Amino acid sequence: MRFTLLNVIEQAGSLVSGYWVQNHVGSLASAREAARATEAANSNKITVAVVPELSSTTPALSYWRDLPRLDVDPKALLLSFRSRGP
Repeated sequence: MRFTLLNVIEQAGSLVSGYWVQNHVGSLASAREAARATEAANSNKITVAVVPELSSTTPALSYWRDLPRLDVDPKALLLSFRSRGP
């Protein structure tokens, strides 16, 4: 399968917006590992999401909006928002 790693700037539920980091060919599990490794290489100062592959000849030159995040469980996202409280 083909995925894209995205540097997350905004997140709303399971949708993310941000800038292209790199494409990834492999399983979703290996894409998750690559995303976490990219975060670690950047001293965990960025958040990297796995999204469906972006089809573009110049993906790095665009800001990508409202893409579905594939590397987290949507139920876990919902619980994390609820646990923050008012």
